[in-house]
Amino acid sequence: MNRVAKSGITFAVLLVLLIVYLRSGVQDEASLARLREIGANPYSAIIIIAAMTAAWLYALPASIFFFVTPLLFPPVQTTVIICVGSLTGSTAGYWAARFVGGPWFEKFRDHRITLFLKRHSSFASLFAIRVFPSSPHGFINYGAGLLQISLFKFLLATLLGVGIKAYLYANAIEGSVGAKSIMDVLNWQTVSALSALGFLAIIGHIVRQRWKRMDEKLEA
Repeated sequence: MNRVAKSGITFAVLLVLLIVYLRSGVQDEASLARLREIGANPYSAIIIIAAMTAAWLYALPASIFFFVTPLLFPPVQTTVIICVGSLTGSTAGYWAARFVGGPWFEKFRDHRITLFLKRHSSFASLFAIRVFPSSPHGFINYGAGLLQISLFKFLLATLLGVGIKAYLYANAIEGSVGAKSIMDVLNWQTVSALSALGFLAIIGHIVRQRWKRMDEKLEA
């Protein structure tokens, strides 16, 4: 897939999201109760899961769903929906890269994420790169498929890593939506979730630096 096609898909996804936003009435009344009414629609969860699957199939960013889904659903439901979307999207990207192949997927064989997974494909490594904030999930799926990493190990690490991250995001966002003051925002759920995410980011930075030094030693 060339850049023009990829840009077209990205534009289409954003356009659909914009239309949903304008039709939902969120811009008029963005209260938590109103947003949860939208989430009560049985198709909302299906649409989010399908959108995540399509995004990760084409290695497009899907981080927006970690922030949008908590606005529509309580934390536990949010976590389940994001986990299901992550599993279907990861499986689609993994299988496409492993069994479909072609120039589009082969160009990712020398991508830094694929090279990283080639050296660090243990369960702990897969879990770590999933749970850390700002992980390039689409590229991780392609790399795992190209390297033929065990699908069971890959999906289990994905489920645990994404589940933890999704739950933390959901608690942080739920604690801030509808707040009338800074003191309302800084409740214990929000502070705890944000602190945990910050801790994960710091640990992720330390681990990445350690892995980088190990790779440099192996290449020397």
